Amino acid sequence: MRTIKIYLLLIIGLMISVTMFAQLPISFGVKAGMNLSEIQKLDDNIKVGFNVGVTAEMDLPASCFLLSGLELTTKGAKSKEITGGAVGGSNSAKATLNAMYLQLPVHVGYKMDIAPGTKLLFHVGPYFAYGIGGKIKWDADNIEDSDFFSDNSNRFDFGVGGAIGVEFIDRIAVNLGADQGLTKVFKDTETKNRAAYLSVGYKF
Repeated sequence: MRTIKIYLLLIIGLMISVTMFAQLPISFGVKAGMNLSEIQKLDDNIKVGFNVGVTAEMDLPASCFLLSGLELTTKGAKSKEITGGAVGGSNSAKATLNAMYLQLPVHVGYKMDIAPGTKLLFHVGPYFAYGIGGKIKWDADNIEDSDFFSDNSNRFDFGVGGAIGVEFIDRIAVNLGADQGLTKVFKDTETKNRAAYLSVGYKF
């Protein structure tokens, strides 16, 4: 049921985008890729996740462009081993922090011809995200899993990001980028989301 709701939200977002920008020189597309995420100020390890969504790209003068869209992206981290009383008396345990966000980037970019049918591209700008679900899962039997988003965490995430990529035949793009959160993940802490990603996109 949760997966169905997520897809419905993505479809609604795409329909709204099409309605608002149908008269502008905008290309719509889809994208998917892999994330490597962590939470700053936690003693953690990198967590592998994914990103998938729809894109909207508007051409601007002088080989520039405006890139946005709506994507489903995972963030979070894997904790390092915790020992002693911090894990309810067990000898050791590890936690995986899984967070899922709907994210809206607003990037300005530039394209440079490097070969026939091939362009090098750069884009940078802010992103706005809202947490729609997630779990904190422990590998210890005596510790119950809990919801990632609670009274102690923020659902809203704001930050900046950028990417470098290559576009082929004006339709297929491969991007390598990173996002740096500026909003606290857990209240009363200095924790912030940070992620790198590799994605492949196709414009219709």
